[in-house]
Formats: sequence, C-alpha cells, structure tokens
Amino acid sequence: MSKVLTIPDLHNPVSRLGSLAFCKDVQKKYKCNTTVFIGDVVDWSAISFHANNPEAPGPKDEFKLAYAEIQKWYKAFPNAYVCIGNHDARPQRVAESVNIPAKFIRDYADLWGTPKWKWVNHVIIDDVYYCHGHKKGGGKTPAWNLAGKLGMSVVMGHWHSKAGINWSANPLRRWFGMDTGCLIDDEAYAFVYASEQPARSILGTGVVLDGKPYYEIMECGKGEKYHDSNF
Repeated sequence: MSKVLTIPDLHNPVSRLGSLAFCKDVQKKYKCNTTVFIGDVVDWSAISFHANNPEAPGPKDEFKLAYAEIQKWYKAFPNAYVCIGNHDARPQRVAESVNIPAKFIRDYADLWGTPKWKWVNHVIIDDVYYCHGHKKGGGKTPAWNLAGKLGMSVVMGHWHSKAGINWSANPLRRWFGMDTGCLIDDEAYAFVYASEQPARSILGTGVVLDGKPYYEIMECGKGEKYHDSNF
C-alpha cells in the first residue's frame, strides 16, 4: 500500500513562503512514496469571471510568477498526481465561455512544464478517493459529507478554512473524510475578498499511510519553524 503526501491548495504565486519546506519535511517524516496535489496549484487571479484586483499582476506576469513557483514544486515532487482545481481550469473555462474548442488550448503538463505530473480530475489510491472538491458541496465537514455519498474514504481540498479528519463506521467497516486546508498567504492580493471573513485559512497537509489518515498543522506563527521571517 502507498504512503501518500497530499499537498493542499497552493494558489501560486501566492502560496505561503514556507510551504515547500514544510511539505518536504512532512514527506521525509512519514517516508511518503506517493504525492497528490489536491488542486488549485495556481491562482489565475488575472483570468477570472470576477472583477480583477488593481493590485494584482496581469495574465502574462502572473503566469511567469506562478511558473517559477511551480518549477520549484516540480523539482521537489517530480512524480505526482495533480487534481485539477477550479482555479487551475480558469483559462479553459474562459475559453469555453467564448466557444473556443479544447484542442486550441495547451494541456496542463505542457503549459506548466511538468511532463511527469499526471493532471486528473480525481484519483483513487488504496480505496481512498482524492479530488479538489469544488463541485462536491461544502458544509462544516465537506470531505466527510462526500465520503458518505460515495461510500468510501475521501481526501479533499478547495475549502481553505476546513481541515482535519472525520470518521464514520458501520457494523462492517469504517471510512473517513479528510479536509486538507490550504497553504496560501491569505494576506495576498488574491484573497482580499475574504479579508473580513472570521473563519481564517488553516495551513497544513494530509498524509495517508496504508489507507490511514493523519493531519499535520504547519507551524507558521511568530517564532515557529515555518514563519515567513525564516524564508
């Protein structure tokens, strides 16, 4: 069975400064041999159906910034599954809205220079369902809610302020839902819309060892290992 490191929403180029070091340390700690990016690897603030933030870079500059960050992640985790998130898919969605066929759009691996990454809508590993979660509903425990619908364990991202593990069991078996939180800098321009939201982002990552889930909080407060001042 696999030892899976799940890397939550990054929203490059506005991921948290210490997030890569944190994920590399978690991988080493648990001796993970499989990596799943849970989606929204990029933000694409400049390509959005919503009003653009005047502080944000334009599409070309955002692409350059995000590309540079993604190459760092690709170097660290060259063989990985990447669940396609709603932000990752923004160029395709905008193209569809003006009737541009898919064959005219570069695929994700080519666009981001990640030939070994497998870009997927979801992946099942050791009977655990991994997906981004943007079309799967929300609530207080989004992953656990989906697990109940599917009848199997689920690891899910998308919901930045949701993190941790919830269990269900019946007389025959047990299953879990794990929300992965995120690894974003929620003070960046891309998240100004949520600046007054009382529920803040939870930074951390999920690990699934032989089908059993664990959640690691990223210690990024003042004086802690992954605080911005250390990077």
